[in-house]
Order: sequence, then structure tokens, then C-alpha cells
Amino acid sequence: MSTEKTWTGPLVLAAAFVAAAGFSGEISAAVSEAVNRCLNIIIPSLFAVMALSQLLISGRGAKVLAIPFYPVRKLILPLDSELFTLFIISVLSGYPVGLRLISQLYRQGRIDKSSAENMCCFCYCGGPAFYCGAVGRGVFGDSDVGWLIFVSIFLSDLLVGAVMTRLHPFKVCSCAPSPVPGAEALTDAVTDTGRALFGVCMMIMFCSALMAVPEAAGVFDLIHSYFNINHNTLTLIKACFEISFLTQLRGTPYGLLPEITAVCTMGGGCIILQLIALKDRELSLKKFLLTRLPAAIISAVFCSALSPLFVGVAKQASTQPGLLVNFNNFIPSICLISMIFLLNLKKGLVFSE
Repeated sequence: MSTEKTWTGPLVLAAAFVAAAGFSGEISAAVSEAVNRCLNIIIPSLFAVMALSQLLISGRGAKVLAIPFYPVRKLILPLDSELFTLFIISVLSGYPVGLRLISQLYRQGRIDKSSAENMCCFCYCGGPAFYCGAVGRGVFGDSDVGWLIFVSIFLSDLLVGAVMTRLHPFKVCSCAPSPVPGAEALTDAVTDTGRALFGVCMMIMFCSALMAVPEAAGVFDLIHSYFNINHNTLTLIKACFEISFLTQLRGTPYGLLPEITAVCTMGGGCIILQLIALKDRELSLKKFLLTRLPAAIISAVFCSALSPLFVGVAKQASTQPGLLVNFNNFIPSICLISMIFLLNLKKGLVFSE
């Protein structure tokens, strides 16, 4: 190993430490905002979905939920009913949910490693709640725009999934019947979800701190002036690192909808770091990363084609986005965190007896 490679990592970490010390005020403000975002958006929107989805996949509900989608399973996405339900849950729930459920099935031995890594390539979507709320109503003042983004990404995932399932046959273990969720399964789902969300929130705060440094150092302002790009284009560049920057888009940039859809398909660097924190250590995200750019291009094409169905001429008028979230209303999240802590403590005491 060369000396250059040996010193590259420590030098980068040292530079990051000096920058963090020099912009401690800006980082503090960014982390504080990230904490508010976790308490008011991430935990309330993801906790119930993640816990219920774990129960659904653990029991027989997965097979029931897949019944109405039989034609899609038969013609487009030939998956086992349990895996197809996981796909539906992942595109409806939010970015990290799909990979977390895939890791759960892999740890339980119900899906092999190759199938798990292939499923990661198309079980990835922000969900209609984020697209319609934060982007649709928050930026454009119209939830139909959010549905356009969601449908475009859903179709892109469906196409990627159709290709992956035909190139690599999926293997599901059917030797052990799925248990019926009971009180113990419910407690496990709640505590596991609490630990997973804690890791997600820590990663969000860390990424917010990292993004605060170039922002405070004027790096983005330099890019803005040197390349002579407008505010919305610069915002899209920021969103490639942290997807929530999309809420800072100005006006009603309908012309950027394909690009916005592509960025949403990618998810941003912070989301990918969250996936790393949630996934099983034995699973690789190499295939997932290789399919992101093609999936983003496909979703942008779908968005361009479907725009006339969702966005009419009358909706091109500029609207003033309203406040979506009350950032001071974090009491329910504090209560939820306390409950998860008590459940983990009680569970630990039971096993120690």
C-alpha cells in the first residue's frame, strides 16, 4: 500500500475536524434543525409504518395483501407473494423501509443473499407522503405534482424489477411456515423499529453537520457564481447530497420536474448512508448503486411522458407554499422515544433473569 493511500484518509478526517471546529456555530444550527426534522417528520411518519410492515412480513398478512395484485405479479413482476408485498410496502412507505425488510428476511433465512441484493435495486422509493407533501404542496402548491413524481418512480422501479427478476431467479425458503404475530412479535417490532430509527436519525444529523460546512464556507455560493447557475439548479445539486433540500426550490419550476424526479429516484447521499446503517452487514449495495442512474433516467422519461396527465395549463400559475410542519410540536415524538426506551429496558431485564 502506497504512502499516499495511507495518508489520504487521515488527512481528510483531519481537514473535516478543523472545518467542523471552525464552523461550530453553523454546524450546531444545522444539527438542531435536523433534530427538529427527525422529531417532527421522520419519527412520526416512519415509526408506525416500519413497525407494522415488520409485523406484516413476519405473519401471513403478506400473502393476503398480494392477492389483488395477482395480474401484475403474473405478467410484470413474477415474485413470490411475500416478496411482492415487500415491494408494494417499500414503494409506499419511504426510502429506508424496503431495505430494512429485505435485511429482516435475509437474517431469518427466508431469502438468499443474491435475491436480497437484487431486490434492493427496485424496492426503493420516497413514498407518496413525501412527494405529495414536501415537494407537491410545499413547492408547487399542488399534490398532483407529487403523484406525478411518485407514479414515475413507481413505474421505473417496476421496470427495473421486471428486468432483475428475469435475469436472476429469486429464491425464497418455504420450509418454515410464517408465524402469526402475537404480543412478543409486537414488542419486537416496536423495539427493533425504535433502534432502526435511532440509527436513521443519527445519520441525518451527521449529514446535516457535513452539509453545513461547505454551506458556511461559501462553496455553494462559489459554484453559483463561477458556473453562473440559478438558485433552483444549485438546489438540485444540494438535493443530490440531502434530498430535503428540494423543499428550498423557488417558484413553481414545472420545467425541472424530470430532473426533480431523477433526484428523488437517486434519493441523495444521506439516504444511502441511512441504508448502510440499516442493512445487514453481509449484504452489499453494489448492485443497488449501479442501478440508480439508469432508474433515475427511466423515471425522468416517465415523468416527461406523464406530465400532461397530471399537470394542466391552469396549474402552471405560481402559488405560495405554506408551512407544512410545526417544528415545535415534538412532544408526541419525545413520548414515543421514552416508550421505546422503557420497552427495551424491560426486555433486557426479562432476559437477564
